[in-house]
Amino acid sequence: VFSGDSNVMGGSIVLNPSGTLYTQLHSAMKVVFEDLMWCEDAIFLERNSRDFMHRVVKINNNALVIAELLHGSAKVANVAYPKFTTPENYQQIMRPTADAGYGGLLSVVFVGGERASQQFFDSLLCCKGPSLGTNFTLASPYTILAHFTELEWAAQYGVSANLVRISVGLEPQAELVSMFQAALDAISDA
Repeated sequence: VFSGDSNVMGGSIVLNPSGTLYTQLHSAMKVVFEDLMWCEDAIFLERNSRDFMHRVVKINNNALVIAELLHGSAKVANVAYPKFTTPENYQQIMRPTADAGYGGLLSVVFVGGERASQQFFDSLLCCKGPSLGTNFTLASPYTILAHFTELEWAAQYGVSANLVRISVGLEPQAELVSMFQAALDAISDA
């Protein structure tokens, strides 16, 4: 979400000087660090991030509405979203502001298993692909993409092969609700 436009990617490591492993980690970073950031990527990251806080607030609000819609559906077995899974933990680290939220990423598993998951995913009129956040909504069959050759291993940790991961974007909330409701409605009862 930091960059938002999906036209550049970057990462960082922040070391806490008060952490118990700071000295060892800092020494290791001095040895292995390579500055591979291309100057044009840095320019795009900075430009794209200028409205980051504004975008995060809207994404948080949109994701909450979609998570609640899915959570309230009889066709849904589980919604993995901090509000429903570990709110007490998440609230301890949330920014202490009125506009703080639970983030834009959620996962959903359907009562109807593989068939329902496919019907929902195929009917969801958004971009498809893996993401941890961008300006537009994305959906992916996460477990199939990330663990295709180890589905049994993932299942032993409670990760369903039929899980759909959703990164909610900045679209108008009414459009998102309509899009997700239509995908839920596309799940047949049989």
